[in-house]
Amino acid sequence: MKLKKIIMTLIGSVAIGQAIAASEGNSYPDQPFYADIHNQESLQRGAKYFVNYCSGCHSLEYQRYNRTFKDLGIDPSIGKDTLIFTGAKDVNQMHIAMTSEEGSKWFGKAPPDLSLMARAKGGKYIYNYLQGFYIDDSRPLGFNNSVFAGASMPNPLWQLQGLQKPIYEEHKNCEGSDCEVTKILTGFEPITKGTMTPVEYQQVTYDLTNFLTYVADPSALQRAKLGPWVLIFIALLTVIFYLLKHEYWRDVHPKH
Repeated sequence: MKLKKIIMTLIGSVAIGQAIAASEGNSYPDQPFYADIHNQESLQRGAKYFVNYCSGCHSLEYQRYNRTFKDLGIDPSIGKDTLIFTGAKDVNQMHIAMTSEEGSKWFGKAPPDLSLMARAKGGKYIYNYLQGFYIDDSRPLGFNNSVFAGASMPNPLWQLQGLQKPIYEEHKNCEGSDCEVTKILTGFEPITKGTMTPVEYQQVTYDLTNFLTYVADPSALQRAKLGPWVLIFIALLTVIFYLLKHEYWRDVHPKH
């Protein structure tokens, strides 16, 4: 049953991503993202930002608190006080109090679980999405997103980033006497300042994305640690097989 839920989550996320890609004529910002899941300080900051700004609506149902504490080098007693606000035990999964029905009622669509989002969409998508919110009075909650047009959610980090409005360039496409003007979003203009500078806010979005990248595949940390030992084992095994081959052929050659 759990495997089925994971598969359905991945399929749903990929389907949404394909729909988004098909509906977008352009994407801004389009910054590269390189995860570093071995940077514990970044992962710890990302976990802090997630529980403070994202976990009101988004769960991580395939991640447990105690696994997070262990992998990120967080003392359990400190983690319980700073990362668990729901009264859950540290062995519990990172669920939220809001139900899917409540999410659909309040936002028009239930906020997705983010456990596998980085695996389904990629870290670059999340990184740019978190920087792509802008004011849009035509939207029910007053926000839109340049990476995911028509996003149902507001900007959860607007106090840190500040508010911004889009800057468009007009491109005229003509066929004969018929011309069509297309608006391309090329940047943002700040309206109000946030509590952070643009560089500081960019670091926040990096840490959050880095944390979600870790959550999407926690075992990557263990694989990286085991990798050198596996290579050493293979090298030793190769030497043993090579010597064994010589031992076999030493008995075979005299007969020829």
